[in-house]
This record gives sequence, structure tokens and C-alpha cells, in this order.
Amino acid sequence: MKPVLCIQARSSRSAARLAVIAAGIAMLSPAADAASKTYTLNTDFSLGLLENLNYLSVPNQLQVNLVGVGSQYIFVANHNEDSVSKFDTRTIKGPGGNTLAPGKEVARYKTYAGNPGVSNGGQPSRIAIDVDGNAYVLNRMPGIGAPPYLMKILVDTALDRNSNGVIDTSEESNAVTGIQAAEMKPLSSNTNAGIGDERVAWIAPVGTGTSFGRSVCIAPDGKLWVGIWNQARYYRVDPSNGATLPIGPSNLPYVQLTGWAPYGCTVDKNGILWSANLQYSGLGRVDTNTGTFTKIDSPYGAYNYGIAQGNNKIYQAPYAGGYGWAVYDPSGAGSWDRNPHSYSGAGIAIDGAGDIISTDYSGVRKYRASDKALLWSASEGGTTYGVMIDGNNDVWVMNLSFNTTTKYDGVTGAKIGTLSTGAYPYVYTDGSGLTTKNQTVNKLGTWTVVFDSGAAGTQWGKINWNDSIPSGANIEVLVRASDNQAALDLQNYQPVAKNVSFNAAGRYVQVRTRLQMNSSNESPLLYDLTVNSAVSSCDVDGDGDVDSGDVSAIRAAIGQVPSASDPRDANGDGKITINDARACALKCTRPSCATQ
Repeated sequence: MKPVLCIQARSSRSAARLAVIAAGIAMLSPAADAASKTYTLNTDFSLGLLENLNYLSVPNQLQVNLVGVGSQYIFVANHNEDSVSKFDTRTIKGPGGNTLAPGKEVARYKTYAGNPGVSNGGQPSRIAIDVDGNAYVLNRMPGIGAPPYLMKILVDTALDRNSNGVIDTSEESNAVTGIQAAEMKPLSSNTNAGIGDERVAWIAPVGTGTSFGRSVCIAPDGKLWVGIWNQARYYRVDPSNGATLPIGPSNLPYVQLTGWAPYGCTVDKNGILWSANLQYSGLGRVDTNTGTFTKIDSPYGAYNYGIAQGNNKIYQAPYAGGYGWAVYDPSGAGSWDRNPHSYSGAGIAIDGAGDIISTDYSGVRKYRASDKALLWSASEGGTTYGVMIDGNNDVWVMNLSFNTTTKYDGVTGAKIGTLSTGAYPYVYTDGSGLTTKNQTVNKLGTWTVVFDSGAAGTQWGKINWNDSIPSGANIEVLVRASDNQAALDLQNYQPVAKNVSFNAAGRYVQVRTRLQMNSSNESPLLYDLTVNSAVSSCDVDGDGDVDSGDVSAIRAAIGQVPSASDPRDANGDGKITINDARACALKCTRPSCATQ
């Protein structure tokens, strides 16, 4: 079994309440001007995509997982071919439903317009994932007389640069497993003007002069922090366009590090950036609010490749010293501890349960955080660096020697399967977003669902929902609509308020609902969510819905002559009769036709 999901107590809901909702659904007319859908049962919530949410620990409602997970997609930097692969990590059943495949590569994006694989090329190796699942890929770019290029890859939006109404992007489009060169879009220059892929939002240089990018991570405010190796600097970057931003009250152009070359980073909830360094035995500490830098000595080895956070601690994978991994507890005066087993570490990740996954240059090991016991280990027979945790808390290991990634069951360590990557998958940062969504901010999850009204040009009206939100927690709902479901990603999401009219049109409406815990790990609860189209008839009081107040107003007007487009003349026969009242009663958009 997978780790236990959220077990937070749920406010009671009676069977009578569910019956009322069901009765309201039954009263809806199938007419196009009253399209409506209520999601409230497990089967309803299962119609959408859940990330870090569940309806299992307490049925028929959504809550954030107590044990956090990464995203459905992971991104892998292919160092020697200047590309980054996007993998759908959902396990796929093979022929007969017996064999399992770990997932599939669904896209591959070029990261640099020069000659791939050369010693002075782009060399992507650092990735960060934001709370929406978008990927930021940093090219190292050594020795070419230019700063490193950072790029943003969109996961569920796109930019229609050629205005053809289609998303022109790299994607799996033939019968051959994996992404081939013909399925990738061109990158004609290292500028936004040279982007051929409409999932790539921007490409931007960070810093000045000849420099070497080796560190990227995301702060609680969503801003990016990019570390420049040879210049010993951290830059703050705007995720919307790649522009460099001032730092702290003094508006510093960058944080200048003393005796420190950044090599991987992670940012905690307090806005403290923790940086690894190859030569130095310890941690670099940058306050992203002020730009203040300090060093923290460690007794446990140098050559710290991987860095991760979890259990309110910072973990490192030192190659030197044979410690496998070391851990720093920043509480109080600060203290260090280490793995009791001896080996050379490389990549490191902390899963949603707080357990430690470490690569050892030839395989992967999982340790229980509470007592440092080895839970399982596996050998790959070649050089392993990076490790990531996916949306099911399963483990993905990057195999440099074989140009592959292998997926293991996170609980048992059983090998699920291996997939080809691009050349030299040299990445050991968090390419799944587990850290950003569960550690850098209060834990959050997202439910995304598409509803088909059945009619082109449907005008959407309101979204209503019932919830319970502890102090400090939050529920956010956003929508977008299109007549073409495949083109939804070309539309921007807009936030909506509970039961307040919004303006969107299209046969398909997509709703993205985000639940976020408070600092005490208390989850908000979503009991139900109802999508309603705008009402073109029967809405006598013009409040965007049809209820018993509208029906009563029509009854009171029986015998009167309606005006043009009068909402009281529901059947359009030029009269106001009891038939109009009956027709509108069938179009009530509230349960039991109630006014509230």
C-alpha cells in the first residue's frame, strides 16, 4: 500500500444533505441555457485530475494529502543534447493488464540553439518546478562568453504565437516510443523571438559576462533564485518573464557570496535559501528577504552534490568522506547528523512521509527518517545521480551511463520499469515539484476538471461550492472556457468568487480548484462544487440564477403581455402563463429551487 493519505477529521454531512443536492440535480433542464454540473461524490471528483489531493481518507469530499507527493509530470535535463524531457509518471498497464510500464515520455524541449553535446554548449542540468507544475530549466553554459540561459516550460498553458488556434509544441505524435527529433520544435536563437515551441514561455540570460549556472530554486513568493558558480552570486528572477529583480530593502542587484560557489539550492517556508557547494563542507545560507549571506560549517565531507529539505531539516549528499548523506537541523543553535552507512552520495530527495532517498553512484537507497534504518536498496549497474519523487510517491532514478530513468515502487523498492531519456540525464534537483508544493509553502493540492455543456458558445455564469476552511488555510477556484477542448490551454485562467457571476464562453469549461493547508497542517475541505451556465431566461431578478423567487414573480405576472426578450416568457409564445412558471421551475439552478 501507498503511504496513508490525509486523515484529518471531517465536518459531518448528513445523508439528507446529499439527497437535497441530488434532488437539485434531478430538477435541472437539459436545455443549453441551463447547463449545470455538481461534483460531490467520489465518482464526481474522479472525473478530474487530482494532484496532492484525495477523496479516500474521508469519502465524498476533497482534502489535501497528509503525506505529500510530487506532480504527475517530472522533467529531466538531458545534459549532452541540450534538451529537457517531460515524463508522465502514471503507471501504465501492459497487454493483458498484468505487466506494468513506469509511464512515458510525452514531450522533449530544446534548451539551447547552439550545437548540442559540445563542451561549450548549453548543458542543462538544474530544474525547479513551481506550484502550478511549470518547469524552469537552467543551462550551465560554460566557456562560451555568455551568461547562462534560463527557460520556462508551461505545463497546462501555452502561447499561440502564430495565432492558428493550435498548440504547436513537442509531443508524442507517432507510434515510436519516446520523442524523436522530428517531434521537437525548433529553437532558432537563444531569445524569445527564436522560440518555436508554444509551451516554452520565455528564454532569458541571467547575470552578465562569462558565467556558469549551477543552481536554481523557488522561494515562497514564487520568485526564482539562480546561482552563478564562477561569479559566486545569486540572482532573483521574475517567473513571469525571466527579468532580474532587486533583492531586499537595499535593492541589491544580486547577492555576492564570500568564499562560496553555489551548487544546488532549496528555499524553506521562512524564505531562507540553503545552498550546497562542491569544495566547502557545509551549507550556505541566504535570507531571500534581505540578501544576507552566511556559511555554516559541517563535519561531514565536501563535494556536496544533492541538496533537499524535509522534516524541517536540510539534507546534503556529500561525495567525500563516505557519509552518503548528512543532515542539518537549523532549529535552536543548529546541529548536524549523518547517515550511519558508508558510501559516496550524489542525489538526494525527501519523500512525502519524510523518508530519505539517496543515490550512491551505482544505485539508490531509501532510509527511514525516524531511526535512519535502511528500508530498501537497488542497483542500476551504472552511474546514477539524480533522484525524484513523483505524484504517487514512487522513486525515479537518473542513469547517466545508460541514458535512462528507472522507476521504483516507493514503498517496496520493486522496480516498475525503465524509460529512455535524452543523452546524459544529468540532473539531481527536484524536477517533480514535491519540494515547492509541500515544503517551500504550506502544503497544497489541485483538482482540475473539464465540463462539457454540449453546446458551442455556452455563456458561463457562476460557480458555487460548499467548504470548510480552517484559519490560515485557503481554497482558490479558477476557470477558463473554449469551444475546442484541445485549445483550453491557450486560454488564461481567471479567478472566481463563490456564487458570483463571471464572464467566459465556450462549450467546455475547465475548473482548477486549489486547496492549501495552514501552518498547522490542517486541510480545507471541499464538499461539493457546482458549475452553472449563465441564465438567458427565467432569471427575473437578474441575479444570475433561477430559484423560487423567480418562479413566484412569473406566477404573479400571469396574464400580462411580455416585453421583448422578457425572461418571464420562458417558452417564447408572447404570453406569460402558468406554462412559463412550470418551465422555469424545471430550470432552477439551486437545490430544491431555494433562494439561498
